[in-house]
Amino acid sequence: MSNLPETNRSRDSQLWKDLVLGNEQALGSLMRIYYRSLLNYGQKFNRDEEFLKDCIQELFIEIWNRRQTLSSPDNVKAYLFSSLRRKIYREVHKLPLFSHPESADAEDSGLHVEFSPEWWLIEEESLAERTRKMGHLLNLLPKRQREVIYLKYYQELSRDEIAQVMSISPQTVSNLIHLAFVNLRDRIKTVAISLFIILTLFLV
Repeated sequence: MSNLPETNRSRDSQLWKDLVLGNEQALGSLMRIYYRSLLNYGQKFNRDEEFLKDCIQELFIEIWNRRQTLSSPDNVKAYLFSSLRRKIYREVHKLPLFSHPESADAEDSGLHVEFSPEWWLIEEESLAERTRKMGHLLNLLPKRQREVIYLKYYQELSRDEIAQVMSISPQTVSNLIHLAFVNLRDRIKTVAISLFIILTLFLV
């Protein structure tokens, strides 16, 4: 189980090498592997599924067209997430409604992650209400803090990979995670302590 992420990285690295060499099947394999994850991530920015599907398709077309000039990323998944994030922002900000986007340095800038009870995958019915409350507390976090929590504990990216996706420093990632914990700690009195212990185990 613990070797699965490394196995996936090795698989992705080989597929990327094959893609660069002109193997269309390798491109298709990467798209099949990450299409759903990319769509789920994109939905945190924009709820227009057709728009997101177009962005993902265009992203892979761009990768294919630029394959001969692309270097091999350390982590293909993080590269795809980062590329899709930038592409969505570029495309959304072309629209008149977003002609004055928020500053990228604003604390509350970032993606609109919403946590549902299912995110925790806690099956015990007795914990349903506490799980719902925890999801509510997570949704109260500033956007960038929610994003790092989502990428680290839902997408299982490392600190450096999250930094790559969000175009921030690894230290900023650590700071955001710490701030998220501080915010949760300050609000945790509304949730049973046992659920907070579960959360702490996730964040080790």
